Amino acid sequence: MKANILKVIIALIFLIVFNVLFFLLGGTERTTTEWVCYGFIHAAYLFLLATPLFCNADKGETVLSASLYLRALSYFFIELLVGIGFLWYKPESPFWPIIVQSVMLMFFLIFQLMSVLANDATKASLAKQKRERIYIHSLAEKTREAMYKVNDPKLRQQLASCYESLNSCSIESFSEAVDAELELDNAVNTLCSSVESGDTSQLDQQIQKIQVAIQHRNQAIRMARFS
Repeated sequence: MKANILKVIIALIFLIVFNVLFFLLGGTERTTTEWVCYGFIHAAYLFLLATPLFCNADKGETVLSASLYLRALSYFFIELLVGIGFLWYKPESPFWPIIVQSVMLMFFLIFQLMSVLANDATKASLAKQKRERIYIHSLAEKTREAMYKVNDPKLRQQLASCYESLNSCSIESFSEAVDAELELDNAVNTLCSSVESGDTSQLDQQIQKIQVAIQHRNQAIRMARFS
C-alpha cells in the first residue's frame, strides 16, 4: 500500500511542478500554440506512466519491457524539449507546433505498437519453448527414475540408453509430431507403471517401444522442418 502511494506521489511531482511553472510564469491567458504544447507534453507524460500496462513483470521478460520504457522515456523528454521550445518562441500560428508534435506522436505510437506486438510474439515463443523443454525433461526424468529401480543390469543399461536418447531429443516440437509424442508419452508411462508394480517381464518390449516412439518423433520433426 505504501509503495503504491509513493509511486503516485512520484508520478504527480512532474505534473505539479510543470503546471505551477506554466501558470505562474504565464497565467491562464494563453495562445492556441501554448495550449497545444501543453496538451502534447501532458500526453507524452501520460504515455510514459501507462507503459507498465503493456509490460510483463515476469522474471526473464525484463529485456522485452525495457525497450518500451526506453522509447516512452525518450519520447517524453524529446516532446518536453520541443514543447518548451515552442512555448519559448511562441509562434503566432499553431500550424507547425501541431504538425511537428503530431508527427512525433504518430511515430512513437507506431513503433511502440510494433514493439508490443513483437514482444507478445516473443513471449509466446518463449512460453512454447519452456513447455517443450519441460515435456522432454519430464520423460527423461521418469526414465531415469525407473532405471534406478530396476535391478537387472541388462535392463538398467537399456533404460540408460533410453534416458540418453530422450536427453538428446530436440526440445522443439511441431504439430506433425503430436501423434509420435503421444505414442512416446504412453510408452514411458506404461514402462514406469510396470517398474512401480514390480512387473519386469515386459520391460524389454516396452523399452523397444520407447526407442521406436523416439525415432518416430525425430522423423516427424525432421520432416516438419523441411516441409
